[in-house]
Amino acid sequence: MLKKILLNNRLVPVPVPVRTLSQALAWVEANLVPGGSLVTRVVLDRDVIDYDNAALAPKKGQIELTEKSRLEIQMDSPATLATQTLDTVHSLCSAILGTLKGIAVHAWQSKASEKIPDLYSLHNDITLIVDLIGHAQGLLQSATAAKLVDPAPVAGIGRLLEQSLSSFSMARSQSDWKACAKVMLNRFEPLLKDLLMESETLQIRVLGIQPQLSLPICSGGYGTMGDVTPIKRADPYR
Repeated sequence: MLKKILLNNRLVPVPVPVRTLSQALAWVEANLVPGGSLVTRVVLDRDVIDYDNAALAPKKGQIELTEKSRLEIQMDSPATLATQTLDTVHSLCSAILGTLKGIAVHAWQSKASEKIPDLYSLHNDITLIVDLIGHAQGLLQSATAAKLVDPAPVAGIGRLLEQSLSSFSMARSQSDWKACAKVMLNRFEPLLKDLLMESETLQIRVLGIQPQLSLPICSGGYGTMGDVTPIKRADPYR
């Protein structure tokens, strides 16, 4: 039976009969994951386990655990995930802005018969930014409803980028490289500069409301086993 797990790099004793991976994850979800948070990573004996949307493949769930099994679980709150997403948005904006003018100049000077692979990559990068903004907005819905944060400036830039992306896509499909360059310099560049500032501001605000992660001391679960000894940091699995 499993005796301990690493939860967010904290050593946690398991005071209940846990014999399989599915039982272990069910116990963690029921007893150690605060409301609103979710398990984002599961590693068993250094192998990453696919665990999307709290779903586990049946064969994986039947894996038997022993006292020597090393089970590592990472859980995150929506605020943590939103912060990570906004950080990715910020980094991607910086990377795009570093090459945007060079690509625009190249496009402006190119003939319609030429191929410009950088435009395809730019399209994908802008699309990714729009998707990431939508993801962050979804993660912050509850905080927004409680008026703790206001993601409207970032969300607004996302919508404008999406609109500009449509114009860019049309120009690219027609091999109108000059029109592509105009969209890059007149729309993408100012919007990405604004997004750099607004995403960082929103990230700071989210960090300000993010509750400190505390793992509850549990009792019960799968039967009455008494209180769990306090969680402590330790060298994993001595």
